[in-house]
Amino acid sequence: MCELAEVDKSTLPKSTPLDWAFNYISLSDIKNQVIKPELSLFTVENAPSRARRKLKEGDILLSTVRPNLQGFAKVGKSHKDCIASTGFAVLSPKDGVSSDFLFYYLFSPRLTYQLDSLVVGSNYPAINSSDVKELKLNFPCLKEQQKIASFLTSIDTKVNQLTEKHRLLKDYKKGIMQQVFSQKIRFKDNDGNDFPNWNEYALRDILILQSDALKMDDEATYELITVKRGFGGVKSRGHFKGKDVLVKNQFTIHKGEFVISKRQIVHGACGLVPEELDGAIVSNEYNVFRPQPTKLDIDYFNRLSTTLYMRRAFFINSDGVHIEKLLFKTQSWLKTKVQLPCLKEQQKIAQFLQSLDKKIDAVNEQIEQTKLFKKGLLQQMFV
Repeated sequence: MCELAEVDKSTLPKSTPLDWAFNYISLSDIKNQVIKPELSLFTVENAPSRARRKLKEGDILLSTVRPNLQGFAKVGKSHKDCIASTGFAVLSPKDGVSSDFLFYYLFSPRLTYQLDSLVVGSNYPAINSSDVKELKLNFPCLKEQQKIASFLTSIDTKVNQLTEKHRLLKDYKKGIMQQVFSQKIRFKDNDGNDFPNWNEYALRDILILQSDALKMDDEATYELITVKRGFGGVKSRGHFKGKDVLVKNQFTIHKGEFVISKRQIVHGACGLVPEELDGAIVSNEYNVFRPQPTKLDIDYFNRLSTTLYMRRAFFINSDGVHIEKLLFKTQSWLKTKVQLPCLKEQQKIAQFLQSLDKKIDAVNEQIEQTKLFKKGLLQQMFV
């Protein structure tokens, strides 16, 4: 049903000048079944030794080196006449075979299993291209192939549209936050009146450092937490018996408290304690703060912590000679001054950003559900 097409440099016309340039597709140029738009440009004279396969529109590139589902893509108009690495098997559909259908067929559990069975080697797993050529593929008639491919393409189009919507919403939120925290956008109260001007506070005036010490019981079970980098939030590390917790100097945390990892804060390791982790414990490697209730909305502060101003404050108040070994200077950081709106405006801002988060999460859920639907269809179609 399909054959391997291999055309190396030596088969190019003899009249080809040495400075003839071409785009080269390497194994790293494919991500999520898409060939990146910007490729390396080479001449015949300085081309990599692996640049030996000339492509045409509709060819399927299949990685034979460390093969996986990320390592294949269909050659479109923008990449025809490119040169591919010998790390790919190039599948050129014969008459009666839809290139789009063959592309989707590569997702099928049956073909995945067949390809996995061809992998040899442990340190450098690979597939022999000649073995791929011998695979037996059972296809329906061309018209049915085209109908199936068209339907799956429509699902991909929906995923792409939702992904773009997700990106635009995140960009919109980022822009709004920049304007809110720089006071270019101001909110009004429920009667449409302006809120008071913002005031300046030192962080020690709006945050209360907690030390809810815990006397551990060897036989009791405790939930430990970690704080993810990149403002990834507070997450559970799992449940442990007291006797299995090596660091005995632990503190109890509560819903809505703000946690800072003293050794990871320069990487954005901070966040709010979610409801499900109320009562979990942390070691003295973390700072835990509560808000001054009349001055600070903790959700507002959690969002403020992601701004460039606060990230800079985290960095300049950390000591050390290596980025991975900096230690947070809590008391120095608490002297940092910030501009704050009144409590009610903070709450308005936080509520608005929460509504954006819900929209972003809803679109992301649509993306995941659509992908799951497609995966189910592929499993049913290509049994």
